[in-house]
Amino acid sequence: MRRFLFTLAWLTLVWVALWEEFTWANLIGGVLAGSVVLWAVPLHPVRSSHSLRPLGLIRLSAYFTWKLAEASFLMAWEVVTPRNRVNPAVVSVPLRTRSMGVATAVANMVSLTPGTLTLEVDEATMTLVMHVLHLETIEQSRHEVLYLEKLTMAALPLLGTVNDQQVVG
Repeated sequence: MRRFLFTLAWLTLVWVALWEEFTWANLIGGVLAGSVVLWAVPLHPVRSSHSLRPLGLIRLSAYFTWKLAEASFLMAWEVVTPRNRVNPAVVSVPLRTRSMGVATAVANMVSLTPGTLTLEVDEATMTLVMHVLHLETIEQSRHEVLYLEKLTMAALPLLGTVNDQQVVG
């Protein structure tokens, strides 16, 4: 019930923000619109299978921030220099994890990094397919994604695993 009320409050807040004015009519309209949405799309129970390790999250954040800055600098340099260093490629990376949560986090971080874009994550084979704008080698691109995955698995270990072994194979 608490989750329902929180979601309803959030939807109401979004509704009022979209109207850009707080009035009683907007507030009531937001509650009604949110109620219709929650009736049409019922909430499913949350089944979190991951815990959070603060030190792992700090390492992941530091690494991702560094890669983000590095890629942003490379893209900016590409724009301001006359020489074209673009070497586009599509690279597939077989992930080691079997957690869709970890795979989704990795895929989103890849897409957020300038010069790379996740095209697909095949859930059956846990393969991430990405477009790389500045390919040096396929193995280097795969290594960077696998290292990002390793840091993500360290920050978000699966609950109930023995010695954090969420890797198959």
